Amino acid sequence: MTTTISERLAALRAWPPRRWLILILAGALALRLGFLLLFGHTLTLQASGYDAYATHLLDGQGYTRFDDRPGDSDLPPLYGFFLAGVYATLGRSPIAVALVQTGFDLLTITLIYLIGRRAFPSQTAPALLGAAFTAFYPYLLFQNLSTNDTALFVLLLAAGVWGAYRTAEARGLAWPILIGLCYGLAALTKTLVVLMLPLLAVWWWRRIGFRRALVAALAAGIALGLVIVPWVVRNTALQGELVLISTNDGSNLHQGNNPCAADYLAAGWDVQWIGGECYPPMPEGLSETGESRWHRDQALAWLAAHPDQWPRHFGQKFLTLWNPSLTPSQVPPLEATSEAAFVDSAVYQYETPVFQMARTVHVIYFAPLLALGVIGWALAARRGEPIGPLLAVLAAITVAYLIFHPSTRYRMPADPFLFLLSGYAVTWAIQKARSVAGH
Repeated sequence: MTTTISERLAALRAWPPRRWLILILAGALALRLGFLLLFGHTLTLQASGYDAYATHLLDGQGYTRFDDRPGDSDLPPLYGFFLAGVYATLGRSPIAVALVQTGFDLLTITLIYLIGRRAFPSQTAPALLGAAFTAFYPYLLFQNLSTNDTALFVLLLAAGVWGAYRTAEARGLAWPILIGLCYGLAALTKTLVVLMLPLLAVWWWRRIGFRRALVAALAAGIALGLVIVPWVVRNTALQGELVLISTNDGSNLHQGNNPCAADYLAAGWDVQWIGGECYPPMPEGLSETGESRWHRDQALAWLAAHPDQWPRHFGQKFLTLWNPSLTPSQVPPLEATSEAAFVDSAVYQYETPVFQMARTVHVIYFAPLLALGVIGWALAARRGEPIGPLLAVLAAITVAYLIFHPSTRYRMPADPFLFLLSGYAVTWAIQKARSVAGH
């Protein structure tokens, strides 16, 4: 007896959600292992500055990226310590790092599914679709197998969002404390995560009342503070003045707020490539914190003196952040590099045929999901779905990089939460199509 296509589809739809999730996870694992087999030789430990921190930690020199300095506070510490742990147990290899971060990805995909079940409690499909869109997202595959902090940060971010939903469901302080611990660790990776707590507190207020929301927010905040205090004490002792997580906030702020920033972003360039033609000369002999403070003062002074340029300046940042194309999308021509700050020829990998093909793949994948995400946001808001924590992530990422400077890499932690809204829109469209077909 033959089985019709419609019967096969009905059988697939009857699969329990757990089976679909296992299939998605298996596909994600196979994709990442396949990438490592085919392209693992392209991975490098020099993709970020954290390798130097890890090797110096293992050599007993402390947390520093300099051979002649006992310590510095330039970059947040968690990922450097994570790399040191990987090197000590599995060896100093980009493949070892990628394998551990593959495990992080699988946990993140599972959390995205669990978050989707809470954000859209009456349906399973949006959660499964959001998990699948995340699992097979080409840019996440590339980014999270590379030696950088994104995979670790996204995992901690998702764990905190999951905890936010559980806090609204269960009494007690266990879940808020878990959020604080996760976000304290995340703050030791990217400090923007501290923006999440007030946004989640507002959502809790609407869901569980002011008193419970206040208690939960205070518990989470205290737990977060306890996690970061030891690092604050270390930094303050090292620098001789109060330093929270890192000293790179000043340079990042200046890179994103100066006379050339909007023009660089409009040209598709990275503002980290801005050269001396856009900065006044830095005074000599400044300390690490002095350099950070000088950069911060320059950025704030430029913003204060040019409010007329704010609409274009911040508008261009927003367009760059949410651009469906990979950013940076262009590299300055060779004749311009004499004035640019960067001299690393590795930047020109962005111009290789393989990377250009990757740009096309990214647009094809991300652009429709971005449009569907906006539609899903509107639909979910109209129907009163509890999407507040998803929107908190999108808002925190957007605000942080409007203040500093944007790129696809910096926006990417928000994408899995956007994809849940995309999954909601796809589910709605399928239901509409079935309804029309039924009539």
